[in-house]
Amino acid sequence: MAIRSLTGTALALLLAGGAGAQAADPSLTFEVATVKPASLPTSGDGKHVIRVGAQGGPGTSDPSQISYSFQSLRNLLMQAFTLKTYQIQGPAWLDSERFDIVARVPAGATKDDVPVMLQNLLKERFQLAFHRETKEQPVYALVVAKSAPKMKLSEDQSDPSAAAPEGGTAPAPPPDPGRLKIGKDGMPELPPGMRRPGIRMMALMSPAGMRVRLNAERQTMAQLADSLSNQTDRPVVDMTGLTQRYDFTLDFAPDQAAMMAKMGALAGAMPLPPPSGAGPGSGDAGPRLAPPETDAATVFIAVQEQLGLKLEPKKAPADILVIDHLEKTPSEN
Repeated sequence: MAIRSLTGTALALLLAGGAGAQAADPSLTFEVATVKPASLPTSGDGKHVIRVGAQGGPGTSDPSQISYSFQSLRNLLMQAFTLKTYQIQGPAWLDSERFDIVARVPAGATKDDVPVMLQNLLKERFQLAFHRETKEQPVYALVVAKSAPKMKLSEDQSDPSAAAPEGGTAPAPPPDPGRLKIGKDGMPELPPGMRRPGIRMMALMSPAGMRVRLNAERQTMAQLADSLSNQTDRPVVDMTGLTQRYDFTLDFAPDQAAMMAKMGALAGAMPLPPPSGAGPGSGDAGPRLAPPETDAATVFIAVQEQLGLKLEPKKAPADILVIDHLEKTPSEN
């Protein structure tokens, strides 16, 4: 198949991402910004309730303010430089230290201005210094398996990110689902009001191990590859050749050690599981097939059996942002 014969040069272009972006304009800055170490909130019953991500800014219902909640420095660097997680090389605490940032956006600023403002904020408050390199890295190529894809084509093929024009008003956020209902299979059921375009991850921890479910609506294979990159020991690159949007559900048993490491163990809130043996990153022999401590399929098996796709180990050059200096504690507001 032609999609399997992608050259190293073409694959390198796929991996390049935004690492070749131009230098930040130092004049583009937030009007004012507060940066605080994130604390782990709890609900009334003592359980951890964590909201992670960015809200507000140009193109949303709150264009004059943007907030970054419970963000690691790696998360912030990814958004500031439009990079993938594997394109950033720095100290281990890039993933463990978490921050809350609230910033006022100048009038007339665009969506494209916000990452540059975030770059300048990191330079000012965290004394960020960096350089760029190109390095060969192991990757997984997401390809079509011998069987046809088993995903459902989305009825609406339009890009959901284009729903709110620049300067317009974005759709209201989905309501708080409250206490989720548990289905017959033991996994939380997503309420109808929460079903919007995107990939949502739900996880269930039981004595048999951890299970993860990805619910996807109106998603591309590139977006699936990004999500799978968080579940494997190396980046996943879309090489399926599929250009349409799909709805699908993917259930699997994650590599808990790898997943927790990438999440920074939620800044120490969740204990790391014991080592589960050598993973697929040891050499290039391919993915581990036996999931630890559970009878659920690994992500490698689940992708093939449930989606009709496959993860194939390869190597390819990637543009890397190398952190030369970064303060662990930001300067005062």
